[in-house]
Amino acid sequence: MSLFGENLQYYRRRSNLTQEQLAEQLEVSRQTVSKWEAGTSYAEMEKLLQLCDLFSCSLDTLLRKDASAVEVEDSQQHREHMREFRKWITCGTAMLIFAVAFYEILAGFGRVDDAVLNTLFMMIAIVAILILVVQGMKDSDYRKKHAVIQDFYTPDEKEAFDRRYPAKIATGIGLILIGSLIGMNGESFPLPQHMNEEFYYGIFLLFVMASVSIFTYTGLWKQEYNVEAYNKENNPKTNQENSLVAVWCGCIMLAATILFLIAGLMFRLWEICWIVYPIGALLCGMVTLILNRQK
Repeated sequence: MSLFGENLQYYRRRSNLTQEQLAEQLEVSRQTVSKWEAGTSYAEMEKLLQLCDLFSCSLDTLLRKDASAVEVEDSQQHREHMREFRKWITCGTAMLIFAVAFYEILAGFGRVDDAVLNTLFMMIAIVAILILVVQGMKDSDYRKKHAVIQDFYTPDEKEAFDRRYPAKIATGIGLILIGSLIGMNGESFPLPQHMNEEFYYGIFLLFVMASVSIFTYTGLWKQEYNVEAYNKENNPKTNQENSLVAVWCGCIMLAATILFLIAGLMFRLWEICWIVYPIGALLCGMVTLILNRQK
């Protein structure tokens, strides 16, 4: 049996397909699949590419490598990468919100110089941005090297996560609602001498930070299990189609963040400046629909 035949048999059995079922999908006879696996004949390039798409593997792995060994190695590497990626992306996102929350809490005490507040804010924000940039570059490099991966997540793993997912999302929603109550009623809460209501805006933002951290970490974890979407995103054709959408949406959300910080830090409009994010999301949706319709 050739290496191609062994790999084909491994992938077929791993996908719980019989030779007849595989032959039906490839529009060939069962005998043809049997000959491929036995090594007495070889598939045409068109069929090889179909097999790669069907089993989410590279042509090099299918023809020249031990598929079972590659899968074990890829599984460990991919899980480690995704675990580190969601951990640091969550950390960077949380730090950006914490920078604003920390600024407001210290400002609430009324005893810290504005220059010190601005310096501390910028230091934390710069570290957060650097974390996000570095992790984005690492993820981009990883995806270039591993454009296609196999779905090595078991149904039990996915089912266990799906059972926990609603509770995690509900927790995030609960935290942001509690924080909103604190932020909206900050002026009514008792304040020690020399303190002002900005302290409670900072507390509100800490709840937002916790909520966004849960949403980010859980969302990236759920995305990890969608191997089909991962492979589609890394397809050169799909990347080219999505690049313009990503640029526009990135610019819109960056502008929203700048407006949010200006309105909050300079004009103390924390109660209403959050509205820029839902507006930004709506604009992203409109841009996506318009650009997709033009394709």
